[in-house]
Amino acid sequence: MKRSDLTKKTRRKRGRFWAWLLGIILILGMAGYGVYQYYANPKNLLLTPKVIHYNQASGNPAFDHRITFLLMGSSLATVNNQVIKNGKVRDRADTIILVSFDPQTKKIGVLSIPRDTRVFIPGIGKTKIAEATYFGGVPEMIRVIQNTFHVPVDYYAYMSMFQFEKVINDMGGLTVNVPQNEVYEANGDPLGINLKKGIHHLNGKQVLEFARFRETQMGDIGRIQQQQQLLRDIAQQMLKPQNIIHWPKIAHDVIQALSYTNLSVNQLIALGLAAQHVPLHTVRFATVPGYGSTYMDPYMHQQLSYWTYDPHLTNILIQDVLLASPLTKAQKKSLKIFVASGTSTLAPAEELAHLLTAQGYSVVGIGWANHHNHHRTVILNTTGDKWLGSRLASLTGPSVNSFTAYHTTPWDVKITVGSDFSPPKS
Repeated sequence: MKRSDLTKKTRRKRGRFWAWLLGIILILGMAGYGVYQYYANPKNLLLTPKVIHYNQASGNPAFDHRITFLLMGSSLATVNNQVIKNGKVRDRADTIILVSFDPQTKKIGVLSIPRDTRVFIPGIGKTKIAEATYFGGVPEMIRVIQNTFHVPVDYYAYMSMFQFEKVINDMGGLTVNVPQNEVYEANGDPLGINLKKGIHHLNGKQVLEFARFRETQMGDIGRIQQQQQLLRDIAQQMLKPQNIIHWPKIAHDVIQALSYTNLSVNQLIALGLAAQHVPLHTVRFATVPGYGSTYMDPYMHQQLSYWTYDPHLTNILIQDVLLASPLTKAQKKSLKIFVASGTSTLAPAEELAHLLTAQGYSVVGIGWANHHNHHRTVILNTTGDKWLGSRLASLTGPSVNSFTAYHTTPWDVKITVGSDFSPPKS
């Protein structure tokens, strides 16, 4: 055989080899892309026919195409100055958060429920919602939330807070903006807290301290806001491209850290892939609004402090935050807004009141502020719904949004009009 014939034969073999290799790569690539699409779309792993049927049966059809998660963290306790670290010990839920996700619109809503919220627990009476896990575990907490707030719970996760510390360490720690010096029994107490004001890269123990600190100006509501900040910080770090390769390990760590859950590692990864497409600034955060109160506890038989929630405002923020649906005309009209003038004339306040009324809100009064040289418009929002405050700000121009879930006033929102008031032109 001539050398030229051998060369041609070798070339043909090489050509077939590369064609075969390219075909294999294309097949594997298509298969890999298919697997990615399967996991990236949470409908495949989470929005199952069973979940859709359950949501329809809940009585609120607006939840049909949403997935709702109940996230809980156990409280920390000591016996003989030793910390109890057994995640399986029946305990009271210290952190209670509902998260709603629509895989179609990629909208996420986060609703924090104060642990002292006064609710009815069958067989016990009206007591703190945190007690639900003590008396009946996670199933009882799910029943109480569904019966109280009429929100279906598709998935749940109950984490030992000490295991949360380990997960943060596995992530490499977390950069957090600590708003104030946070100190509580720092000397010798195993549950002590000692954090300095400023931006710091915290380890798992320090992040746990930040999540637990209650000595804020707003007490437990301030602590809830710090926990919501942590959720944003964790999501921001986890969604960085360089951290995606660590998701399987972290998802496995999270599953190991959970005392009770019906989520799998694959489902956690699917959620992470879906969350990549959700801008963090669009995530809606809210806290169940209400006020502090004192009642005789039916189990402890002593006076205890409670959070008495406002059912009316809670229903509005469930619509606005968890369902991301426009408020109905009746809901808008039921919101009470007081407009105060911080300038030398009532004219700007009257103009804003007219705008609010045209939008469908109820203006319950127009009056003067404490002084007439306000340079900035201030929106004091007591509804527990941050998203509502941002929409009201679109009617005022530049403004300072002050948010709280404490609702003890005859109005829901107070807007003090400053000299920077600039209503929309249309």
